[in-house]
Amino acid sequence: MSDTLALASRLQTESDDALISLLESRNLSGRDLRDFFDLADALLRPESVMDALSHLDRPTLALVAEGGVRVADASPPLLDAAAAMLLADVDGVLQPYDSVRAVLEGWPAAGLPSISDLAGVEAPTAPPAPSSVERDGTDRIAAESAFETTVAVTELTNALATLPARELAKGGLAVPDAKRLAAATGQPPETMNVILRVARIAGLAARENSSWFATPYSREWMLLPLAERWGRLASAWLSALHENVRDVLCRRIDSTWGENLTEYLEWLYPAGGEGLSRQIAEFTVDAERLGIVTAGFASSAGTALLCENEAAAIHQVELLLPPEVDTVYLQHDLTIVAPGPLKPEIDATLRQLAQVESHSIASSYRISQGSIARALSAGFTADSIRSFLASIAPGGIPQPLEYLIAESSARYGLLRAGALEQLGADQPRSFVRSDDISLLHTIAVDANLTSLDLLFEGANRLTSRYDLDTVYWMLVDARYPVIAEGADGNPVALNRLHVAEPRRHITNEVAEQLVNRLRGSGVRPGADTAEAWLVRQLDVAVKGKTPVIVTVRLPNGSEVSFPVVPTSIGSGRMRGTDQKAGVERTLPLASITQVQLAPAAS
Repeated sequence: MSDTLALASRLQTESDDALISLLESRNLSGRDLRDFFDLADALLRPESVMDALSHLDRPTLALVAEGGVRVADASPPLLDAAAAMLLADVDGVLQPYDSVRAVLEGWPAAGLPSISDLAGVEAPTAPPAPSSVERDGTDRIAAESAFETTVAVTELTNALATLPARELAKGGLAVPDAKRLAAATGQPPETMNVILRVARIAGLAARENSSWFATPYSREWMLLPLAERWGRLASAWLSALHENVRDVLCRRIDSTWGENLTEYLEWLYPAGGEGLSRQIAEFTVDAERLGIVTAGFASSAGTALLCENEAAAIHQVELLLPPEVDTVYLQHDLTIVAPGPLKPEIDATLRQLAQVESHSIASSYRISQGSIARALSAGFTADSIRSFLASIAPGGIPQPLEYLIAESSARYGLLRAGALEQLGADQPRSFVRSDDISLLHTIAVDANLTSLDLLFEGANRLTSRYDLDTVYWMLVDARYPVIAEGADGNPVALNRLHVAEPRRHITNEVAEQLVNRLRGSGVRPGADTAEAWLVRQLDVAVKGKTPVIVTVRLPNGSEVSFPVVPTSIGSGRMRGTDQKAGVERTLPLASITQVQLAPAAS
């Protein structure tokens, strides 16, 4: 209980920012805590202490267990442990709270190292470096993985920008979305969660409620050269690792990954448990996917990333990736074939004019009436489409494609869609109009559009209970020459992309509210805040029979302190045994100005 009193007093002096950070790091922001004593109790509970210790490495754990390190000499990890309320500053020396040491002393019973083992058991030795024969082909295979994953993340991000993917309540992508993303990336559906994790770590995908979207940053990323896109993915993977793990990987760069690495990391974080095992498995899988490591050996690019920097890693991988090209072949069947990875700016423009059919070292796209209509809606003209295609296709534009561009341009605007003012829940929300009545009749009976519930309203207009975006994009997907128009009748560009901001570390509103409540703890109608705080301190001291120093203001304005062990509180008075005088004292609560933990007897 003396720990609780000391820690509660310390917590009261912490800044609001420090308290919010503490509540978040110790996973206490959602707890129902009435005052600082409740917070101190929660921090010192064995399960909470164990959770905090599980994130500390072995050398830091040994220092926490032993204590006795001067604050001025403490390492950053040890100071972090003190900020997490595992250690107290006792006259400039860091000492573990009794509750923390009690948890560490109970570790052997749970199959964890004893306090003496924390400092006394040496790390597992690293295996010998692999031979050149064993490493033969590592860089080539790693480059293939780097290329494949970078392209897959690119396609996944593009797919999420068009249509979000649903996350299941139990975790993982919904099966239909996993299959859709697999078709877009050319990867098996069972790998989509891994590809999505790589995109999430790099800030390219973010979850909003139960759906995954592309982020605004993804647009910038997709315009980078291929090697730089890989570099951002690899650097984000590295940044997500704990600093100690990064140091381990660099120190053991010539060792094989696998069982030995897992054994070492489990030695380094002895209380990591299942969470650590899961993290090791995940970052190893992601490293293999990114070509940082292959078959247990770090690639040259991986070595540069771990031991140098992102630029050095990009230089290594750039030497092995297929070169980007700026020319394509336009086919008579309306397909476009790129003989290699296209330069990103050309690929981005081509995606506005055509649908991607396959994307790898050699990619193919298909132009259709719908894709031309979509490009015209985005601001292209027939001439600008021809000009762009001619600039990237030295063989010229085939006649069928030229005809398609001309016909689509001529028909563009024949069909117009717009929004209606919402007058009631059952009223139409959008319309489709055209002077071509036969075209409207075709749309009205089109099986692909029956879900829109299109109904004639007059001879040349259909209405729908769905919004403009839904109607417009379904018409575009069905390859009708539709444009969207505003209230003034002028064309407007609709953006199909839905992006979500990645979640950044911001002040936790729940934690902030909790801190505000803690600041006002002990206040009751008609009661003074300071008195309520003192009463709470004395109440804890009574329950724990804890010696305290009570300072009392006398009638003449002077103050005197008594070392007492409080025995009861009631009727506006505190009763306790004066340890120094050996008598029982009764002190009015209104006269008590301060309560401090009595120093331990020497």
